[in-house]
Amino acid sequence: MVKDLNIKIVGLGDGGARAISKMIATGIGKNKSVEFLAVGKDENILLTSEAQKNIFLNRDLTTVYKNLADGLDGANVIFIVAGLAGNAARAAVPLITTCAKNLNAVTVAFVCRPAIIENIPRKMNATHTLEKLRNVDTLFVVPAEKFLVFRLNQPQISLDELFEVADDVFCQGVKIFLDMLLDGDTNLALFKWGNAAFGYGEGSTALDAVKNAVNFPTLEADDLSGATGIFLRLASGKTLPLKSIDAANNFIQKQIPPDAGFFSQEEKVHALGEKVFASIILTRK
Repeated sequence: MVKDLNIKIVGLGDGGARAISKMIATGIGKNKSVEFLAVGKDENILLTSEAQKNIFLNRDLTTVYKNLADGLDGANVIFIVAGLAGNAARAAVPLITTCAKNLNAVTVAFVCRPAIIENIPRKMNATHTLEKLRNVDTLFVVPAEKFLVFRLNQPQISLDELFEVADDVFCQGVKIFLDMLLDGDTNLALFKWGNAAFGYGEGSTALDAVKNAVNFPTLEADDLSGATGIFLRLASGKTLPLKSIDAANNFIQKQIPPDAGFFSQEEKVHALGEKVFASIILTRK
Protein backbone atom coordinates (compact mmCIF):
# COMPACT_ATOMS: atom_id res chain seq x y z
CA MET A 1 0.00 0.00 0.00
CA VAL A 2 1.36 3.41 -1.01
CA LYS A 3 1.08 5.83 1.91
CA ASP A 4 2.02 9.06 0.10
CA LEU A 5 2.17 9.56 -3.64
CA ASN A 6 5.49 10.93 -4.86
CA ILE A 7 5.26 12.25 -8.42
CA LYS A 8 8.14 13.22 -10.70
CA ILE A 9 7.53 15.09 -13.97
CA VAL A 10 10.39 14.93 -16.47
CA GLY A 11 10.67 17.21 -19.50
CA LEU A 12 13.04 16.00 -22.22
CA GLY A 13 14.83 18.27 -24.68
CA ASP A 14 14.17 21.95 -25.36
CA GLY A 15 10.41 21.55 -25.62
CA GLY A 16 10.17 19.38 -22.53
CA ALA A 17 12.18 21.91 -20.51
CA ARG A 18 9.88 24.71 -21.70
CA ALA A 19 6.83 22.61 -20.81
CA ILE A 20 8.19 22.05 -17.31
CA SER A 21 8.72 25.79 -16.81
CA LYS A 22 5.14 26.45 -18.00
CA MET A 23 3.74 23.88 -15.57
CA ILE A 24 5.59 25.47 -12.69
CA ALA A 25 4.54 28.99 -13.74
CA THR A 26 0.86 27.98 -13.90
CA GLY A 27 0.93 26.11 -10.58
CA ILE A 28 0.42 22.59 -11.88
CA GLY A 29 0.92 20.13 -9.04
CA LYS A 30 1.40 22.87 -6.45
CA ASN A 31 -0.92 21.18 -3.93
CA LYS A 32 0.61 17.72 -4.38
CA SER A 33 3.99 16.06 -3.83
CA VAL A 34 5.37 16.86 -7.29
CA GLU A 35 8.96 17.46 -8.35
CA PHE A 36 10.04 18.67 -11.79
CA LEU A 37 13.12 17.57 -13.73
CA ALA A 38 14.45 18.93 -17.01
CA VAL A 39 16.77 16.74 -19.08
CA GLY A 40 18.55 17.94 -22.19
CA LYS A 41 21.65 18.53 -24.27
CA ASP A 42 21.40 22.33 -24.51
CA GLU A 43 23.04 23.84 -21.45
CA ASN A 44 21.59 27.28 -22.23
CA ILE A 45 18.04 25.89 -22.07
CA LEU A 46 18.75 24.11 -18.79
CA LEU A 47 20.22 27.29 -17.31
CA THR A 48 16.86 29.04 -17.77
CA SER A 49 14.78 26.05 -16.62
CA GLU A 50 12.60 26.44 -13.54
CA ALA A 51 12.84 22.73 -12.68
CA GLN A 52 14.09 21.64 -9.26
CA LYS A 53 16.64 19.41 -10.99
CA ASN A 54 18.31 19.98 -14.36
CA ILE A 55 20.22 17.05 -15.83
CA PHE A 56 22.66 17.58 -18.67
CA LEU A 57 22.91 14.78 -21.22
CA ASN A 58 26.57 14.28 -21.98
CA ARG A 59 28.35 11.31 -23.54
CA ASP A 60 28.97 9.67 -20.17
CA LEU A 61 25.71 7.69 -19.95
CA THR A 62 26.79 6.01 -16.71
CA THR A 63 26.89 9.41 -15.01
CA VAL A 64 23.65 10.49 -16.69
CA TYR A 65 21.92 7.32 -15.47
CA LYS A 66 23.16 7.93 -11.93
CA ASN A 67 21.90 11.53 -12.04
CA LEU A 68 18.51 10.36 -13.33
CA ALA A 69 18.30 7.59 -10.73
CA ASP A 70 19.08 10.12 -7.99
CA GLY A 71 16.54 12.59 -9.37
CA LEU A 72 13.78 9.99 -9.67
CA ASP A 73 14.50 8.28 -6.36
CA GLY A 74 11.36 7.68 -4.32
CA ALA A 75 8.93 8.21 -7.20
CA ASN A 76 5.66 6.26 -7.35
CA VAL A 77 4.60 7.97 -10.57
CA ILE A 78 6.82 9.34 -13.35
CA PHE A 79 5.53 11.58 -16.15
CA ILE A 80 7.57 11.98 -19.33
CA VAL A 81 6.90 14.96 -21.62
CA ALA A 82 8.85 15.04 -24.87
CA GLY A 83 9.04 15.36 -28.61
CA LEU A 84 9.88 11.94 -30.03
CA ALA A 85 12.24 13.24 -32.70
CA GLY A 86 14.87 14.85 -30.49
CA ASN A 87 18.24 13.37 -29.52
CA ALA A 88 17.48 14.07 -25.86
CA ALA A 89 14.43 11.81 -25.89
CA ARG A 90 16.30 9.07 -27.76
CA ALA A 91 19.10 9.08 -25.17
CA ALA A 92 17.06 9.62 -22.01
CA VAL A 93 13.90 7.53 -22.49
CA PRO A 94 15.60 4.10 -22.10
CA LEU A 95 17.37 5.33 -18.98
CA ILE A 96 14.20 6.75 -17.43
CA THR A 97 12.11 3.65 -18.12
CA THR A 98 14.85 1.51 -16.57
CA CYS A 99 14.83 3.72 -13.47
CA ALA A 100 11.03 3.48 -13.32
CA LYS A 101 11.15 -0.31 -13.51
CA ASN A 102 13.72 -0.46 -10.71
CA LEU A 103 11.53 1.81 -8.58
CA ASN A 104 8.37 -0.12 -9.48
CA ALA A 105 6.93 3.27 -10.47
CA VAL A 106 4.01 3.87 -12.80
CA THR A 107 5.07 5.72 -15.96
CA VAL A 108 2.91 8.06 -18.07
CA ALA A 109 4.30 9.50 -21.31
CA PHE A 110 3.02 12.46 -23.34
CA VAL A 111 4.93 12.53 -26.63
CA CYS A 112 4.68 14.34 -29.96
CA ARG A 113 5.29 12.48 -33.22
CA PRO A 114 7.36 14.53 -35.71
CA ALA A 115 5.73 16.53 -38.47
CA ILE A 116 5.74 15.18 -42.03
CA ILE A 117 8.09 17.97 -43.11
CA GLU A 118 10.79 17.00 -40.60
CA ASN A 119 13.96 15.28 -41.81
CA ILE A 120 14.66 11.55 -41.94
CA PRO A 121 17.10 11.40 -38.94
CA ARG A 122 14.46 12.98 -36.68
CA LYS A 123 11.82 10.53 -37.93
CA MET A 124 14.22 7.65 -37.27
CA ASN A 125 14.80 9.01 -33.76
CA ALA A 126 11.04 9.06 -33.21
CA THR A 127 10.58 5.45 -34.34
CA HIS A 128 13.40 4.27 -32.10
CA THR A 129 12.19 6.22 -29.06
CA LEU A 130 8.57 5.17 -29.47
CA GLU A 131 9.59 1.50 -29.35
CA LYS A 132 11.27 2.16 -26.00
CA LEU A 133 7.98 3.60 -24.68
CA ARG A 134 5.70 0.72 -25.67
CA ASN A 135 5.74 -0.81 -22.19
CA VAL A 136 4.91 2.31 -20.17
CA ASP A 137 1.66 2.25 -18.20
CA THR A 138 0.04 5.07 -20.20
CA LEU A 139 1.15 6.36 -23.58
CA PHE A 140 -0.24 9.42 -25.35
CA VAL A 141 1.17 9.87 -28.86
CA VAL A 142 0.01 12.95 -30.77
CA PRO A 143 1.15 13.70 -34.35
CA ALA A 144 2.58 17.21 -34.69
CA GLU A 145 0.06 18.01 -37.45
CA LYS A 146 -2.73 17.83 -34.87
CA PHE A 147 -1.42 21.02 -33.32
CA LEU A 148 -1.81 22.93 -36.58
CA VAL A 149 -5.53 23.13 -35.79
CA PHE A 150 -4.76 25.57 -32.99
CA ARG A 151 -3.18 28.01 -35.47
CA LEU A 152 -5.56 27.74 -38.43
CA ASN A 153 -5.69 31.51 -38.87
CA GLN A 154 -1.94 31.73 -39.46
CA PRO A 155 -0.86 31.37 -43.10
CA GLN A 156 2.48 29.96 -41.93
CA ILE A 157 3.61 28.36 -38.70
CA SER A 158 7.16 27.44 -37.70
CA LEU A 159 8.15 24.19 -36.00
CA ASP A 160 8.99 26.17 -32.86
CA GLU A 161 5.45 27.58 -32.77
CA LEU A 162 4.02 24.11 -33.37
CA PHE A 163 6.00 22.70 -30.47
CA GLU A 164 4.91 25.59 -28.27
CA VAL A 165 1.29 24.57 -28.85
CA ALA A 166 2.22 20.95 -28.08
CA ASP A 167 3.82 22.05 -24.81
CA ASP A 168 0.64 23.88 -23.78
CA VAL A 169 -1.58 20.90 -24.62
CA PHE A 170 0.68 18.41 -22.83
CA CYS A 171 0.79 20.69 -19.78
CA GLN A 172 -2.97 20.48 -19.66
CA GLY A 173 -2.79 16.71 -20.13
CA VAL A 174 -0.56 16.34 -17.07
CA LYS A 175 -2.90 18.62 -15.12
CA ILE A 176 -5.87 16.42 -16.04
CA PHE A 177 -4.13 13.45 -14.44
CA LEU A 178 -3.16 15.34 -11.31
CA ASP A 179 -6.68 16.76 -10.97
CA MET A 180 -8.04 13.19 -10.89
CA LEU A 181 -6.30 12.71 -7.55
CA LEU A 182 -8.53 13.77 -4.71
CA ASP A 183 -6.97 14.65 -1.34
CA GLY A 184 -5.10 11.66 0.05
CA ASP A 185 -5.74 9.49 -3.02
CA THR A 186 -2.91 7.03 -3.68
CA ASN A 187 -4.60 4.77 -6.23
CA LEU A 188 -1.91 3.97 -8.80
CA ALA A 189 -4.51 2.35 -11.08
CA LEU A 190 -5.62 5.88 -11.99
CA PHE A 191 -2.39 6.24 -13.96
CA LYS A 192 -2.66 2.99 -15.95
CA TRP A 193 -4.48 3.56 -19.24
CA GLY A 194 -2.31 1.75 -21.79
CA ASN A 195 -2.61 3.17 -25.31
CA ALA A 196 -4.56 6.29 -24.47
CA ALA A 197 -5.99 9.59 -25.69
CA PHE A 198 -7.22 12.70 -23.93
CA GLY A 199 -9.27 15.81 -24.64
CA TYR A 200 -10.67 18.80 -22.81
CA GLY A 201 -13.04 21.69 -23.33
CA GLU A 202 -15.18 24.25 -21.57
CA GLY A 203 -18.71 25.56 -21.92
CA SER A 204 -21.57 27.23 -20.13
CA THR A 205 -23.12 23.83 -19.30
CA ALA A 206 -21.68 20.39 -18.56
CA LEU A 207 -23.04 19.07 -21.84
CA ASP A 208 -21.47 21.88 -23.88
CA ALA A 209 -18.13 21.36 -22.14
CA VAL A 210 -18.21 17.61 -22.82
CA LYS A 211 -19.09 18.14 -26.49
CA ASN A 212 -16.10 20.47 -26.83
CA ALA A 213 -13.84 17.95 -25.07
CA VAL A 214 -14.97 15.15 -27.39
CA ASN A 215 -14.10 17.32 -30.40
CA PHE A 216 -10.66 18.29 -29.09
CA PRO A 217 -8.01 17.85 -31.82
CA THR A 218 -6.04 15.20 -29.92
CA LEU A 219 -9.01 12.81 -30.13
CA GLU A 220 -9.71 10.76 -33.26
CA ALA A 221 -13.22 10.39 -34.66
CA ASP A 222 -13.48 6.73 -33.58
CA ASP A 223 -11.78 7.02 -30.18
CA LEU A 224 -14.99 6.95 -28.17
CA SER A 225 -16.68 4.23 -30.22
CA GLY A 226 -13.61 2.02 -29.77
CA ALA A 227 -12.78 2.88 -26.17
CA THR A 228 -12.45 0.13 -23.58
CA GLY A 229 -12.48 2.56 -20.67
CA ILE A 230 -13.14 6.26 -20.19
CA PHE A 231 -12.79 8.78 -17.38
CA LEU A 232 -14.76 12.04 -17.38
CA ARG A 233 -14.12 14.88 -14.98
CA LEU A 234 -16.41 17.88 -14.72
CA ALA A 235 -15.27 20.97 -12.82
CA SER A 236 -17.00 24.30 -12.25
CA GLY A 237 -17.09 27.20 -9.84
CA LYS A 238 -20.83 26.65 -9.51
CA THR A 239 -22.70 23.62 -8.18
CA LEU A 240 -23.71 21.55 -11.19
CA PRO A 241 -27.33 20.38 -11.19
CA LEU A 242 -27.76 16.60 -11.25
CA LYS A 243 -29.74 16.92 -14.49
CA SER A 244 -26.78 18.70 -16.14
CA ILE A 245 -24.32 16.04 -14.97
CA ASP A 246 -26.60 13.24 -16.19
CA ALA A 247 -26.89 14.89 -19.62
CA ALA A 248 -23.10 15.03 -19.94
CA ASN A 249 -22.63 11.45 -18.74
CA ASN A 250 -25.36 10.13 -21.05
CA PHE A 251 -23.79 11.90 -24.04
CA ILE A 252 -20.55 9.98 -23.42
CA GLN A 253 -22.19 6.65 -22.60
CA LYS A 254 -24.20 6.65 -25.82
CA GLN A 255 -20.97 6.85 -27.85
CA ILE A 256 -18.87 4.19 -26.11
CA PRO A 257 -19.30 0.39 -26.28
CA PRO A 258 -21.76 -1.00 -23.72
CA ASP A 259 -19.02 -3.06 -22.05
CA ALA A 260 -16.58 -0.15 -21.75
CA GLY A 261 -15.72 1.02 -18.25
CA PHE A 262 -17.03 4.50 -17.49
CA PHE A 263 -15.95 6.64 -14.55
CA SER A 264 -17.21 10.13 -13.80
CA GLN A 265 -16.02 12.72 -11.27
CA GLU A 266 -17.32 16.16 -10.40
CA GLU A 267 -15.47 18.83 -8.47
CA LYS A 268 -16.04 22.42 -7.48
CA VAL A 269 -13.20 24.74 -8.51
CA HIS A 270 -13.99 28.32 -7.53
CA ALA A 271 -11.52 29.83 -10.00
CA LEU A 272 -13.68 28.60 -12.90
CA GLY A 273 -16.60 30.81 -11.92
CA GLU A 274 -19.67 30.08 -14.04
CA LYS A 275 -17.72 28.06 -16.61
CA VAL A 276 -17.73 24.27 -16.77
CA PHE A 277 -14.50 22.48 -17.68
CA ALA A 278 -14.63 18.89 -18.95
CA SER A 279 -11.64 16.59 -19.32
CA ILE A 280 -11.58 13.10 -20.79
CA ILE A 281 -9.07 10.25 -20.67
CA LEU A 282 -9.75 7.04 -22.57
CA THR A 283 -8.10 3.77 -23.44
CA ARG A 284 -7.78 2.86 -27.10
CA LYS A 285 -7.96 -0.71 -28.39
